[in-house]
Amino acid sequence: MKLNFLNLTEKELDTPIYRIMKEEHVIRLFAEQRNVLSQIHNWKDKFENFQMALGGVLDGEQFEFTFKNDFVGQCWTRHALSEAMWGIYANDTSKRFLRIKSTPRKLLTALAKAHPTMPQDTCFLGKVLYKTEKGLRSFLEDGGQMSISPVGFARALLLKRRAFKHENEVRLLYFGKAEDCDDKGLYRYAVDPNDMVTQIMADPNRDRTNWVKDKARLKKATGFAGEIKRSKMYDPPNWAPPVFKSN
Repeated sequence: MKLNFLNLTEKELDTPIYRIMKEEHVIRLFAEQRNVLSQIHNWKDKFENFQMALGGVLDGEQFEFTFKNDFVGQCWTRHALSEAMWGIYANDTSKRFLRIKSTPRKLLTALAKAHPTMPQDTCFLGKVLYKTEKGLRSFLEDGGQMSISPVGFARALLLKRRAFKHENEVRLLYFGKAEDCDDKGLYRYAVDPNDMVTQIMADPNRDRTNWVKDKARLKKATGFAGEIKRSKMYDPPNWAPPVFKSN
């Protein structure tokens, strides 16, 4: 099966990537054994999908891409230790979040397995490239020739403004049919979470004193066979106090 990895080296295919989610969504992933991708227009940055959203002018006639909502995706990060990512995606201290760990190869293999018909034209995973707005516009207008291909549009969805470079993002993309999404623009497909996910990490805002019970609860709720940890990002240092001598 040919897999479409974009902007990634062979070594990076098995390098860990991470996604922070609400705890209930991770539990649902394991309970229903379905991963959830979202239509691009749901994403916060309205520069997303700029190529298909703009359409174009061909031989003097303006047109729209009728399939502009057919791409769905899911965002991951290459950052293993980033307070910024916890701050962005787990910023409500009254709610619980989990970070799941996987690899590009595991993610794309699971997506292609669920879509065995022509996965080379429908299933993609790539590293985001960060450009200036001038660079994005140059990409859009390059050569003045219109080329239509699924992989070409997938590459366009891996371009983002430099203001978001801190996210160090990887995207899982599927080119299907908009009508297969629910009324919220969400698309679900079957996966084996215990194969796709290699670790679960709980958010750093949790009650540290109750972690043993909390961990047992998470293990029971997910049925995850792998490692479950708690982020220590906000823990105080457990160092011994420094020793001084008087003169």
